[in-house]
Amino acid sequence: MSIIHDALKKAQEQRKKDAAGIPYSNQPEVKKKPRFALIAVVALLAAAVVVYLYVPAFHRQKASSVSQAKPSLPAQTVAANVKPVQELDRKESKTDEGLTAPTKTDTKENRSPAGKTAARKAEKAALPVPGAVQAASRSWQTGDVLRVAAPVSAKGSKARGEYRRSVEEPAEEPIRRTPARKTEDERIDAQYNEALNAVKSGRNREAQRMFLAIVARKPDHVESLNNLGVISASLGNKKEALAYFKKILEYRADYPKAYNNIGLIMMSEGDKVLAEEYFRKAISLDPQGLEPYINLSALLRTQGRFQDAANVLEEPIKRNVRDQLLLLSYAIIKDNMGQTAEAITYYRQYLALARPSDVRNGVIERLKYLEDRGKK
Repeated sequence: MSIIHDALKKAQEQRKKDAAGIPYSNQPEVKKKPRFALIAVVALLAAAVVVYLYVPAFHRQKASSVSQAKPSLPAQTVAANVKPVQELDRKESKTDEGLTAPTKTDTKENRSPAGKTAARKAEKAALPVPGAVQAASRSWQTGDVLRVAAPVSAKGSKARGEYRRSVEEPAEEPIRRTPARKTEDERIDAQYNEALNAVKSGRNREAQRMFLAIVARKPDHVESLNNLGVISASLGNKKEALAYFKKILEYRADYPKAYNNIGLIMMSEGDKVLAEEYFRKAISLDPQGLEPYINLSALLRTQGRFQDAANVLEEPIKRNVRDQLLLLSYAIIKDNMGQTAEAITYYRQYLALARPSDVRNGVIERLKYLEDRGKK
C-alpha cells in the first residue's frame, strides 16, 4: 500500500509541475460558488413586476372606484338642467291650453258699412231673436287683396344683364347700377294698395278716386271695379254699384265676389229668387269662401226656411271656420228652430270672438234668457 501511495503522490506533484507551463486561458476554471440569494431576489422582483403589469385583477378595484366616482358630478349637473326644462314644458302646455279658447284676434274687423249700420240697430229685448241681430250677418265682398310689387334686387339686376364690375377693375371703383323703371303693373299695384288703405281708414271718397284712376288706365282691373261697386252701394247708389259688378262679369265671368255682391243688391231690392241664384253661383265658384254662405242663409231665414239655412252653413261649420258672423248666423238659426242647447253653444262661441257692440249686448241678453229658461 505504501508503494501505491507513493506513486499517486508523485503523479500529483508531476501534474502540478505540468500545469505551471500551461497558458492561463487554457487552464481549467476554478469553480465559484453561485450567489443563490441574489439571484432569487432578482427573480422575485421581476415576477412581481410582470404580475402587477399584466394581471387585471390588481386594477379592477381601482378602476371601478374611479368609474363610480366620475358620474357623481355630471349626475348633479343633469338634475339641475332637467328641472328648468320641465318648468318650460308646463308653461308651454298652459300656452297651448290658452290657444284652444277663441281669442279676439280672430275677429274680422273689415265689415261693410251696411253690416255695421244694421248691427247698431240691434234690439236689447230678448224675445224673440232680434231681427237686427239677424241682419248683422250679411256682408259685402271687397277685392281687398294687397298687391306686392316685386322689388328690384342686385341679384335680379345682374340677371337682366345690367352693369357688372369685372375682376380687373380696382376695388375702389364703385358699383354702378342702372335704376330699374317701374312697370305699368307695378305702378297700378302700388296705387291699388294705397286705395285699399284709404278704404280701411274710412276715406271712401278718396279711395273711389284712386280706383277710378286705376280703371282709367286698366279697364279690366276687376278688383278695382269690385271695390268701386262696394263703395257705391255703401253710399246708397245701388244702380251704379250693380253696373260695376256686371262690368266685372264682362271681363271675368268666374269672379265669385261679383255674384255675391249682385245677390246682395237683389236681396235688398226684394228679388229673393234671383238673389238666391247669385249666392249659389258664388258658392259654386268658390266653395272655400264664407260670405256667400252667410248671405244665402240670411236670405233663407227671411223666408222662414230655417232647415235650408242650417244646411247651407253646415259646410263652413264642418271646416271649423272661426268667424263671428258665421257663428252668430248658425246660433240664430238654431234658436229659431227651437234647438236651445245648440243655440246656446254657438252664441257662446260668438261672444268669445265678438268685440263690445250693441249686437253683442243683445246676444248676451238673449243667452241669459235661454239659460234662465232652461233652469226652470
